[in-house]
Amino acid sequence: MATAGNIISAASLKINVESPTTAQQATALTSLNNMIQFWGVEKLNFAPTSESLSIGTSTSTYTLASAGDSAAMRPNAILKCFLNDSDGYDWPVDIMSSDEYNRMSYKSYSARPTKLYFLPEFPLAKVVFNSIPDAAYTAYFELQKEFAAFASTTSTIGATFPNSYLEALVYNLAVSLGEDWDRKVSPTVIARAQETKAALDAMNAANRPVAKARFDMNIGSTYNITTDM
Repeated sequence: MATAGNIISAASLKINVESPTTAQQATALTSLNNMIQFWGVEKLNFAPTSESLSIGTSTSTYTLASAGDSAAMRPNAILKCFLNDSDGYDWPVDIMSSDEYNRMSYKSYSARPTKLYFLPEFPLAKVVFNSIPDAAYTAYFELQKEFAAFASTTSTIGATFPNSYLEALVYNLAVSLGEDWDRKVSPTVIARAQETKAALDAMNAANRPVAKARFDMNIGSTYNITTDM
């Protein structure tokens, strides 16, 4: 199983550094972790993660983070959600935009939540349901998260990535290290880095929610479905 050190060594060879010093390996590990965690922001995650959270009748707001109501890594986005009640029934929960949430005139009534608003705050991301739960439920989430960082150069890739990510990791890290270490990066390495990252983007496109259709366009004097004018 490949390690972070293996990735660093292979990336170093792409920019003609055969034996990185201890200091270079340390900076390379930092650059590798910075890169992969930003890939989470770019939604290059190979699969969403599923988590659950118990919600009760005291509040409509819950925090998602290791120090919050959910003892797991903070998500960047919520893709899907449903509630499971005490009788075993599942109830879908739609995800609201900030505009839709702000238009709610009263947010403190008691009922089974049917929608949620996600605030990706740091360090505690928040989930706000459109009502205070009228009973205890288990909320099940499908989440998009950052990749976990490599703890050291001996950390294996299997804890964070499938092996299909290796090529992209090596070539994209090589481009980053070329800048860090003032080394010339060949055009073929840059092209391969772009090519492999684009392939990951295409592979992960199926995991992203489809953009909602908009019907608020009003061209000239044509009919506007939103305003009924």
